[in-house]
Amino acid sequence: MTKEAQNCLLKTLEEPPEYACLILISSNENMILNTIKSRCMKVKFRNIENDVLRDYCINTLKYENLSENLLKTFDGSIGKAIALKENSEKYSELENMISSLEKEDIITVLENSKFIYDKENIFDILDYMTVSFYSKSKENKRYLNCLKYISQTLTRLKANGNFDMNIDSLLFNIWEEINEKSHRS
Repeated sequence: MTKEAQNCLLKTLEEPPEYACLILISSNENMILNTIKSRCMKVKFRNIENDVLRDYCINTLKYENLSENLLKTFDGSIGKAIALKENSEKYSELENMISSLEKEDIITVLENSKFIYDKENIFDILDYMTVSFYSKSKENKRYLNCLKYISQTLTRLKANGNFDMNIDSLLFNIWEEINEKSHRS
């Protein structure tokens, strides 16, 4: 909601109709004007526990391949689980790509990573990559170093950097980090 729209809402919040109960929902409280926040009662919602979310995803949303990393990416949100369902195959491919980083050469990794070049869903894909690399870092600390490349890519994309070039750079940097002995010998 723009600042102008929020200012228009103030009149309604100051003098609400008797029959109305207004509920405002926001994922970022900092985006709401202080004048609006001062006229509202704040109710915080907790994240849904992973066991409950897993059952919901399997039984209601009919997820077929629900990995632990995908469940962590949902961050306790049914809304995020619903939004990411249509791309669940991409996340499975992403898991395979990450697993193959140590075994494959860079050309093969690039050929098998074409699904990442998805402008509409890139921020969700990068979130999933962050969770996946963090999980893999328990096996090999070099995966933890890859998180900085994901963060740099997020920053550049948000600043309207060249999309393809940033994704190429991300994949090259990650492959080099994981295959450190290949480029340092």
